[in-house]
Amino acid sequence: MQWIILIGNEHFNLKLIRDLQHDGENTITSLNTNRFVVDYGNDHVFYESVEDIINDYEEDDIKRIPFPNPHFIMMTYTNGKLMKQILSQDNFPRGIYIDDDNGNILPIEEFIVS
Repeated sequence: MQWIILIGNEHFNLKLIRDLQHDGENTITSLNTNRFVVDYGNDHVFYESVEDIINDYEEDDIKRIPFPNPHFIMMTYTNGKLMKQILSQDNFPRGIYIDDDNGNILPIEEFIVS
């Protein structure tokens, strides 16, 4: 499994992602209050609120996050193509940033086309 971190402002939260219409999903299952999974048949995407992850960021990385009070959601996935399709959906939040786990923190619009 691979993961990215979705980074948004203080209004960005797990409920916002959970309430989306996830194109192609079979079921959405809450695993606990901070984690849910979207089942796409052969593929699954997990979303988990990880607010304390800011402690793992270097000071230079924190400076690249444009939100004074950032909220973090880990998106764990089995299929990179599906992950990009999800982020490209018209109803997926814009104005957020993506930490791609390769040293890059990019606006979602740049990440989608990378």
